[in-house]
Amino acid sequence: MPLTIVRLEAAGWETAADLWAALLPALGAPDWHGPSLDALFDSIVARLNRVQPPMVVELAGAACAGPAAVTYVTRIREVLEDAAREMGEQIELRVT
Repeated sequence: MPLTIVRLEAAGWETAADLWAALLPALGAPDWHGPSLDALFDSIVARLNRVQPPMVVELAGAACAGPAAVTYVTRIREVLEDAAREMGEQIELRVT
């Protein structure tokens, strides 16, 4: 399967809610998917999202995001790394 790159513009994000509002639709998450780290892991590993591994989530403009959003980006990165290990697939977060 070819590598999918999901590009998001993070400039202007202030909270974790802003991150989720951009990330879940970009991944093609089901409508019932909530803003939860556990749910994100589960939806990736169970292949519930429209975007499937291998994938890279690129965040542009993160330097212009608020501190709460930036802190949460670290937690998202950890979830993606855990899913990559679980699946043996390339799944990563890049901040540009």
